Amino acid sequence: MNSSRRQFLARSARLGVLLGAGVPLLHACGGDSSSNGAVSDPIADGLEPEAGPLRIYNYADYVNPEVIADFESMYGVKVEITTFDTDAEAITKLASGAVKVDLHHSMSPNTIGRLIAGGIVQPLNRSYVPNAANVLDAFTNPSYDPQGAHSLPYTLFTTGIGYRADRIDAATVTELGWNLLWTPDYRGQVSILDDYRESPAMAMLRNGRTDINTDDPTEVDAATASLSELIDLVNVKINIEGYKDVPEGVTTVAHTWSADMLNGANGYLPEGVGPEVLGFWFPPDNNGVVNNDCMGVLAGATSPVLAHLYLNFILDAAVAEKNFSWTGYLPAITALDGDFLIAQGYVPENLRTCVPTNDQISKALRFEPLEPDTDLLWEDAWSRFTAGG
Repeated sequence: MNSSRRQFLARSARLGVLLGAGVPLLHACGGDSSSNGAVSDPIADGLEPEAGPLRIYNYADYVNPEVIADFESMYGVKVEITTFDTDAEAITKLASGAVKVDLHHSMSPNTIGRLIAGGIVQPLNRSYVPNAANVLDAFTNPSYDPQGAHSLPYTLFTTGIGYRADRIDAATVTELGWNLLWTPDYRGQVSILDDYRESPAMAMLRNGRTDINTDDPTEVDAATASLSELIDLVNVKINIEGYKDVPEGVTTVAHTWSADMLNGANGYLPEGVGPEVLGFWFPPDNNGVVNNDCMGVLAGATSPVLAHLYLNFILDAAVAEKNFSWTGYLPAITALDGDFLIAQGYVPENLRTCVPTNDQISKALRFEPLEPDTDLLWEDAWSRFTAGG
């Protein structure tokens, strides 16, 4: 998982209220197209690509530079990438017109609805994107963008437990599930994600609750109380360091993202230590969370045809494979399943669970956007927990 994307996820707790507050701003930008560039219809069929440059908005280091160079060579254009650090920053700058770009490379499902409602992204013309057929069926009609009218998936990851398989038997992990994090035997060697949605949601799942978007204060407080048990029980760490702490052996059990275990296996193991020491558990009953980033064309794009062609390019299976080999993030491409990625040496067999199947993705839980008051409820509960109160 690249550092910029990881840092955004870690800061989500401090941005939740800001994102909720951004709703009026985005709706205010959604007037008629003559005043703000909003586009209600897709571009026409059969248009020639523009001369460029293609201007992309993305997290830093979240696309393989060689992939960008390949696209430039194929179409004889230049690609300019403007980066942002957080989803809140991206939304604010797009809504205010502070940045002028053609394509948003990494929209969050939690906030894409605001970009659509605000007229900031335009509907797609799929005739330019035949490689959309390569996308996993689970993303054909995503809840965050019905029928995928405005977006296509870029990458995906799940949330589970990363652990040292040389210290804990896989059968024990399967037996205990989320309760593994509450096991005193691993005191001082347990971490949970520093994220105001992820960790309380994990506690809810551990407690048998599956509404991870609840607005019920009782449920949120119960989850926080469960997390508080971890302080005395295992002296829990609250961070996003599982990608290196588990491979390095500093942490034995980590509530973490699947992409972090894949990256850990490929870059953070001590010399002489193989990836077989790592394991990743995702709830077998699919009561776990899956998340993804999306790509879309901006309403104010000056090169909308080129932007559509880029979407088609990045969704080519060979290009997606090349991109994955550099970013470590799974593309939502049918051909790049667990069997393929393991056969090609990208994923160790023992980390097959880091590559969810289409069925797992379609049945998994998702974080939905929260109303501002509900978002504040979750934020306040998390703040109290991290403050030790």
